[in-house]
Amino acid sequence: MMSYFAKIEQQKDKTFLVEFTGLEGCFTEGRTLDEALSNAKEALNGWLAARCDRELKIPKPKKTRGRNFHAIEVDLTIAFVIGLRRQRMKRGLSQAQVAKRLEISQQAYAKLETPSKANPSLQTIQRISTVLETDVNSLLAA
Repeated sequence: MMSYFAKIEQQKDKTFLVEFTGLEGCFTEGRTLDEALSNAKEALNGWLAARCDRELKIPKPKKTRGRNFHAIEVDLTIAFVIGLRRQRMKRGLSQAQVAKRLEISQQAYAKLETPSKANPSLQTIQRISTVLETDVNSLLAA
């Protein structure tokens, strides 16, 4: 699964500030550590989904160690969209080219790279991995 690391520090007012280093503008807070962790997942997924929707580059997760760092797991659908886009781009293919190989429309393929619309079946994921000459795990890995 795909995870990013959040730096969580308690502030003077006893709230917890959450920042994702390397993900500019991705931060949140919480009154308790549990609330901060929950809010971190929501902020991370929202930030990544917005980047996907606007077709902006998404930094790869970096393992970070330290007392204040917590691994935050990315929702499965968003991880799939990011992995799919990375695998396609790694091969220098356009959405239209992959769609043609899958024998679907470019619009149908574009939905697979849109977090709010992606909901591929297992069979579709298997076909994509065959067309992109990769394994299924690569579509979900960072």
